[in-house]
Amino acid sequence: MTDGVARVTLNRPDDGNAITLDLARALAEIVGTIAAAGSRVVVVTGAGGTFSTGGDVVDMAAADDIGAFVYELATTFHGALADLADLDAVIIAAVDGVAAGGGLGLALCADVVVASERALFLTAYEAIGLSPDSGASYLLPRVIGASRARAMSAVGLRLNADGARDVGLVHEIVPSAHFDDAVQTLATRLAARPQGHMAASRALFRGADPQEFRRHLDAEARAISAAAASPDATRLIREYAVRARRSAAAAQRRAERSRAA
Repeated sequence: MTDGVARVTLNRPDDGNAITLDLARALAEIVGTIAAAGSRVVVVTGAGGTFSTGGDVVDMAAADDIGAFVYELATTFHGALADLADLDAVIIAAVDGVAAGGGLGLALCADVVVASERALFLTAYEAIGLSPDSGASYLLPRVIGASRARAMSAVGLRLNADGARDVGLVHEIVPSAHFDDAVQTLATRLAARPQGHMAASRALFRGADPQEFRRHLDAEARAISAAAASPDATRLIREYAVRARRSAAAAQRRAERSRAA
């Protein structure tokens, strides 16, 4: 935290900054620290050229009870998102690369979304038979419209940076070469203003009742847990995990050959 600006970086670059239970718990702890410090701006970003690919499907596949595990993961991450929404600070999502699933939900929680030209936004849940969580089903319709949001989920539509800006999801596109500097300049400018109204303003823009978002997150957690427990979703989750492990092993072999050359 510097000069009223707190920077939160999801730091699992080798795994697409996928959200694990440990990461969700760490985010909740960090949000508490930010609240106590009184930061005026929070910049949320991801390491390694990816914002976040969403919940860690490999971890889901390894669970004995996938439905129960997904519920715990969702409620833990949702607690962090709800506390984030209560911050009296401007939240900036700095999206460089993919924002999918829970990563999309995290970006939607921001007041301002700044994207690089290589940003890509997608719901992703439908690919493994899950319903949306992380506030996506609450926030996405409010940002891009209910019809577009349902189609994005049902069909698996992907929005690049330009497409996301066209529908109002992205507020500014910055070339990747100047991305960090542009985000820092914006954050510093906003930190010079009083932001003690932000939690109330955010709730009013979303629908006036400050508890509505928390209740919706609870409903999302129940729905995604039930979906994850279904035979189809269980199969798709485990198949995805197998492919992910194979891809990771292949990437490691390529890296080893490159170092040896």
